[in-house]
Parts: sequence; C-alpha cells; structure tokens
Amino acid sequence: MVEMILHDWKKEDKETLEEQLELCNSVKGKLRDIVREFFLEEEIYTLDDIDQQIREEYWQYINQLDDITEVQRKYYRNLLDQVLLAYFIPKNEKLVNEVEKIIKEKAKKNKILLILMEHGIKSCEEITYEIRLEFEDRLNKQRCVKKREYLKEMDRLKLETIRGENSRNPLKMKKLNYGNRKIFLLYHPNYRIAKSFYYVRDKNELVFDFSEKASIKMKKQIFSFLNYVLEEKQDRQDRRERFLIPLKRLYLFCCQNNIEDVELLTADQINAFQRSMQGNVGTKETTYMQIIYNLTKYLFLTADKTNWKANIWYLERFMFKDGRMNPAREIEKISFGKIEIDENRDQIKKYLKYQIGVAQRRSMQTIRCEYYDILEFLKFCDQEKLKWSDINSEDIKDYIALVDQREIQAEAYNRKIISIARFFNYVGMNKQPVYFEYYLKTVHIKHNNRTVPVEKQKEILLKLKYLPMHLRLMFLNLWAEGIRICEVCILKAGMYTWDGQDAWLKIYQNKMKKEKVIPIPKELYELMNLYIKEQGIAPDEYVFQSQKGGPYDAGTFTVQMKKEFRKVGLKDYEFKAHDFRHSIGTTLNRNYQSSIEVIREFLGHNSSDMTKQYIDFVPELLDRKNKEYFSKKENQLGVYAKRRMSDGK
Repeated sequence: MVEMILHDWKKEDKETLEEQLELCNSVKGKLRDIVREFFLEEEIYTLDDIDQQIREEYWQYINQLDDITEVQRKYYRNLLDQVLLAYFIPKNEKLVNEVEKIIKEKAKKNKILLILMEHGIKSCEEITYEIRLEFEDRLNKQRCVKKREYLKEMDRLKLETIRGENSRNPLKMKKLNYGNRKIFLLYHPNYRIAKSFYYVRDKNELVFDFSEKASIKMKKQIFSFLNYVLEEKQDRQDRRERFLIPLKRLYLFCCQNNIEDVELLTADQINAFQRSMQGNVGTKETTYMQIIYNLTKYLFLTADKTNWKANIWYLERFMFKDGRMNPAREIEKISFGKIEIDENRDQIKKYLKYQIGVAQRRSMQTIRCEYYDILEFLKFCDQEKLKWSDINSEDIKDYIALVDQREIQAEAYNRKIISIARFFNYVGMNKQPVYFEYYLKTVHIKHNNRTVPVEKQKEILLKLKYLPMHLRLMFLNLWAEGIRICEVCILKAGMYTWDGQDAWLKIYQNKMKKEKVIPIPKELYELMNLYIKEQGIAPDEYVFQSQKGGPYDAGTFTVQMKKEFRKVGLKDYEFKAHDFRHSIGTTLNRNYQSSIEVIREFLGHNSSDMTKQYIDFVPELLDRKNKEYFSKKENQLGVYAKRRMSDGK
C-alpha cells in the first residue's frame, strides 16, 4: 500500500519526507510506516505543514486502526509528536537550551517545546497568553490527565524568563502597555507582580480582554486603574476581593451595556450593575460595589485637568484654603448621577463649578446645603419630564407649593427658595421665571431651651473616668470652653498657651472664618499639656487624630460618646454636643452676671441676637417666678375662686 502511493509522488517529495522522518530515531520500522501512511493518504509532503487540524485527523486515523490494543492505540497517538519534536529540535537550539534549564521532566519539557516550536517561538520571552490557551486546548483534546501540571510548567517557564529579564535590567520598571489584546496578569512583565498570581486557582480571573468591541475611552480607564492596582496594592487577598474581581465584572458590564465613559455612570446604570451581581456573588456584593467609588475617585484625582463633566467630583482634588472646608466634617464628594435628564445635570454642574472655582469665599458646607436644595428641585423636574430649557413660571409655582405642603420651618423653607433663585440667576436665564422674594416667609425666632441640667452635668463628670482618655479630654474641652464640636476635633497642640498667670486657647472658628482667643481653666490646660507630652504630639499636629492621622471626625466623636454613655449607665441622656454651648452661655449669664457682649465674644458669635438664643436663663427665670408666686396660699387658684364666690354673695 505504501509503495503504491509513493510510486505516484515526485522523487524530491519522497526524499524530503524520508529525510525528515529519519531524524526521529525513536520511531522506526512498523511505527514509522504508520506515520508515513497517514501522511501519504493526506498528501502531506513535509512536517512543516502539520497544524492542529491535521493533528486531530491523525488521532482519528489511529482510533480507526484495527487489531491493536488500547495501550498500543494510546502510544501510537503520540508518534506524530515524537516525529515533529525530532524534526524541530535541531532548528531551535537556543529555545531548547532555555527550556532545559528550567524544566527537567522529559514529558513536560517535550510537550511544551513542541507547541512553542510549532508557533515559531525562538525564545521563552515570546510566550504569550494565546499560546498558553492553545496549549490548554490541545491538552483537553488529548484528554491529558495531567493538564494542570503541564500548564503550571509553562507558567513557571514564563515566570523564570520574566525574572531573568528583570534581573538583567533592575533599574527599568516593567509596566503593562495598553493594546487591543488580551492581558494575562500571570505574564505581567514585572516579576514581583506576575509571581503573585502563580497560585491563583482559576486563571480565568487573570484575563482582561481589551480586544472586546467597546469604547476605547472606557477600556483605557479600566486599564489605567488596573495598572495602578497592580503596582500599589500589596495585600493579595484585598487586591483580589476589592479590586481585580469587581473591576473585571464592571469592565464586562460596561462592554455589554455600551458604557462609553465610566465617569459618566448614572445612578440607574450603577443600580443595574448591582442587580447584575445579585445572586452571583453572595455576601461579597457590597464589597464589589466599592469598585465604582475606587475607580471614579482614581480617575478624577489623577486626571491632568479637572474633569468637570464627571458625575462624581472628589473634593480632595481642589485643596481648599483654610475656612472653606471644615476638617472635622470633610465633604468627600459631590454626586450628580441621580439627576436623570442630561440637560439638567449639565446645568447644576455648571453652577457648582462656579461655586467651587470662582465664589471662593463660600464654605463647602454652605455650598453643599444649597446643592441639596437644587438637587431636590431637579429631581422634581425629572419626575415631571421637564428639561431646563422648558421650565416656566407655572412649574416653579407647582414646586414651591409642594415645598410649602411639607410644613417645614420657615427658615428651612426660605433657604430652599433662595437656593433655587440663585441657581436660576446664575445659569443663563435672562430673567427669573417668578419673583422668588414674593414666596419667602417671615421667620420668627424660637427660643429652644437646650441647657444641660446642672445635676446631669455633675453625673456625666463623675462617670467620665470610665471613658477612654481621648474622649474624656474631648468632652472636657467641649464642656469647659463652649467651643463647637468641630473645633474640638481640630484642636492642635500649639493652640494651648500659658502666659505665666493664665491659660489660653487660640482657635480658628471655621464657621465664622476668624480666630478667637479665650481663657481656659488651669486644670484643663495642665491635663492637655500632660496628654500632649505623653503622646509626643508636635505643636502643629492635631491633638485628637483619626486613624489616617487627620483630625478626628465630628460624627465619629458623637457616635462614640453616645455608645460610652450607655455603657456607663447614662441611658436617659441623649448626648448632643451643641447643648454644652448653650449650657456655658447660660452659666456665664446666670452665675457670673456676664453681659451679652462678653458672652458673645466668648462664644465667638457675630451678633448679640444670636448669643441671646444661647442663654436659656430667661425662660427658666420666668418658670421659677411663676412657681414662687403660685406657691403662696393667697395666690393659688382654689383660694382665688372661693374669694370671688364670697364677693359675689
């Protein structure tokens, strides 16, 4: 049979094939005849023509042979690989030497060498994820029971090659380069990063396919953040759970939903991403959702120019001067994604850009309050399907009527109306659609008795020793000095001074945008001085610090005080820091007969009218006088009634 087919071949073809087969000393006689017969039937004249399809046809050819055992069949299936290996090795000495230095086991070495040589690989540096994929596919088709071992050997070969290249160029930082291709993190050009993925069980996690048909801008955003995570995040478990897995999920979501710009994600799109994970990630859903925050923050803060079009602005970028941002109540971001109509969203961005960048005297707390008022109005516009350019006076009146129906205090109501009026005044309306001043309400000052009773103050002071030291001292500053909670949180060591006779505190009032100097008890000064020395706090450092080293957060302080008060048995008292400003103002007036102006200076108010609202002694005095009057028998209502009846008789 073989001779008959060979008879029809050209002489040079016969010689070429025989020369190639002669290179394989392990496949001779009957074994070589089996391989040769397959080639002749398929009209294959050179081993250079062998590809995966021909290899699969050869396996099928062996499966159809009669009169052979299963052991023989399995052995015969490998004959083609033996022949090909013998043919390629002499042509690839450099590659063979590289592989033999790392892989010692013959079977693994030969399988890896074969697929590399078939793809024209001349050095291990040229190994790619695509070759690894093809190797895995071949092992699957061969039903190789040691597939994982073979793949690990190829990965180890690649890693050792990366390590060698890094050691030859130790000063050159190896980074990923963006391209329209698949990126396999295990083959990262930086050995430290690549090696960290060697023991990841599911290697599919490590693939980011940037050849997907999707927005190039979005792909580059994902790629840039991926690079940042790989270089900066050292904790492997944290990197995987909080960044890599959710980042890949978000990337696939963006590809499937045609998201062009991650920074323009709306609330509806974010909710859709969250729904896409429900039932698939279990308890990790909340952790995975953090990726949007982490990604958009990175993009906004690292951009060459401020991206005013982004749907989330992270205020850390602006580095506000003292007074514009309260360090103890920092505002991290402003979000616009909840506004559905694009035109309306663009208008509020334009206004906030002006407020942040141009109107630099306004504090961010004030700007944020105004922002929420405008946001509420624009969400009303969303419900009514009103674009900014279509809003008229009737729409404004409808909204004002809705606000009025809530029965909120006149001061809060007026603030909402004024916020909307300013918004309309700035963003391009030639004239306001309504006369907003007409809708403002008269504000009647209401006195609220917020002074903490003296007995309750004593009870708190007696139980203060059970609290952590930093909370004790923070409370004492609050109680003895009448300063605001935010001012307690930003106290610095250098603010406490002693002039030889008296102790003083010099503090910047963020709310009033000015400094004030007030006397403080000598005992408190000594306690603070001792604490500052023991903690090694420098004059320009915060006395009470957050875990990040910044000022203590005012909200955290309030939560902790309430928790500690419950623990020590103060369950009938709800801690409110501002009540102690009322308490000290009232004490100065009632016990020391201090004038309103003195108290105003001490509390740091701009007007005496504001200070009067902090003195709760007058209502208390009226109550006491009433009790004294009616405690006299002749003034009691019963006696008065009898007297009237007697007069009538």
